[in-house]
Amino acid sequence: MTKYSHEFRIKIVQELESGKPAKGTAKKYGIPEKAVRRWWANYCESGIEGLVGLKQKYSAEFKLYAIEYRRANELSYLHAAAQVGIPAEGTLFAWEKKYLEYGVEALQDTKKGRLPKVPKQPPSKKPLSQEEQFKERIQQLEMENAYLKKLNALVAEREKSKKKTK
Repeated sequence: MTKYSHEFRIKIVQELESGKPAKGTAKKYGIPEKAVRRWWANYCESGIEGLVGLKQKYSAEFKLYAIEYRRANELSYLHAAAQVGIPAEGTLFAWEKKYLEYGVEALQDTKKGRLPKVPKQPPSKKPLSQEEQFKERIQQLEMENAYLKKLNALVAEREKSKKKTK
């Protein structure tokens, strides 16, 4: 959810359209002047649709285009972002910073979020024959047997050490 509603943004832009200054309007409503200027720039470029901050995914090609467009036209981040349809100029700045540091590969989309705790099981290739199922079951039982033997040995050792300490 956005910090300021779309209706509120439209109200601010209408005040600016009527000739009121951005600084005074920002002070009147207690919002940052930078936000007011961003809304105005987006409105001037895209109309009311520019005020609706939609969460979008951008391709690496678009990111590169936006960076090159800003540089070629010698625009500020605010105006370049408004002209190419990016809701916030900070996004464009971050893309350009990544691009300058790491190159085009840094503009590729990356998966976000936590890695799954349990890895996904690969799909089974084909059903096992009965003989293969028996072999797997025998192997599983042998592992269980070895585990229980080791557990019994540890318990017996613990019991033996308790008797020695008494």
